[in-house]
Amino acid sequence: MVLAAVRSLCYPNEFMRLLVVEDDRALVAALYDGLTAHGFAVDCVRSAECALDAFGINPYDLLVLDLGLPGNDGLTLLRKLRQRQDPIPVLILTARGALSDRVAGLDGGADDYVQKPFAFPELVARIRALLRRGIPVAATVLGISDLEVDPVRFEVRRGGVPIVLTTKEFAILEYFVRHAGELVTRTMLLEHCWDESYDGLSNLVDVHVSRLRRKLEGGGRAPLLHTIRGAGFILDSRSR
Repeated sequence: MVLAAVRSLCYPNEFMRLLVVEDDRALVAALYDGLTAHGFAVDCVRSAECALDAFGINPYDLLVLDLGLPGNDGLTLLRKLRQRQDPIPVLILTARGALSDRVAGLDGGADDYVQKPFAFPELVARIRALLRRGIPVAATVLGISDLEVDPVRFEVRRGGVPIVLTTKEFAILEYFVRHAGELVTRTMLLEHCWDESYDGLSNLVDVHVSRLRRKLEGGGRAPLLHTIRGAGFILDSRSR
């Protein structure tokens, strides 16, 4: 089953959803705390079988994979993903440091290979580097109307005036801007901006969107974020 702890995000970062496959409980807790502190949504599982189940439920932007797993090992999982043409970036995080292990991991389809013990800042930097490979370089600053969103610097401006957002609000806004003019449902926001710890019975999505709207439209600014009753939300400069 997916191991999900309820902890808040502390520091800004480009917001992505990661799956960690690791059977060491202490390391799982450390990875969860460290990665969520850098703004990532993180789900953790302890076996290759549970990882495949998680992939069938949620979309992920990157996989952090241990090789020494109970049952099927990490290399078997990696090969299954590549055999079915899954392009997800994979970072192997393992105690196996022999040259033959590194070659097998990279030849098996891994994008990067980090040996335990590791320096956490380096791990985060490698994850960011892998995630950036799939982002067009030209679109460094996103925007609509007079709204500008800079995912790299974690900055938001409207009409040139800075707007301070929480990590979660920034993640939601970035998703809206990348889908400007399109209907964004609550389910879409849940899948991309929350991890498995989210309580789907609460109105947390609506609360965050409401707070975001107040910050974007404060001071008499024109409405940008619109609620489509019974459907979801649209970020659009046109009045509705």
